[in-house]
Amino acid sequence: MANSSQIQQVFLNLIVNAEQSMIEAHNRGTLKISSAQKDGFVRVTFADDGYGISRDNMKRLFTPFFTTKEIGQGTGLGLSISQGIVLEHGGRVWAESEPGKGATFFVELPVFNGIGKT
Repeated sequence: MANSSQIQQVFLNLIVNAEQSMIEAHNRGTLKISSAQKDGFVRVTFADDGYGISRDNMKRLFTPFFTTKEIGQGTGLGLSISQGIVLEHGGRVWAESEPGKGATFFVELPVFNGIGKT
């Protein structure tokens, strides 16, 4: 069982971040969103073809107030809040990226089995 408003906030944040990266990189782009269920979890994957994320920035992605955006373009709280929401739901979130080749974010959430346990 998940709070749909909170999960929507997580997904929207990942989509908006991808959009901004793709527009900066090529003034357009492709975002592929997919989902799969395995081993008691649902994994939703967001893969973009934007700039990608440097190794140094990967280490700080989920740190509160960390941002690579211009002043006034972001607070640096989106990924931190998203991570908190996913953790509260018993899941995990992470990213993989190669600079210049886009970024992929993964959100895994436990599947509710209908008996009061996840």
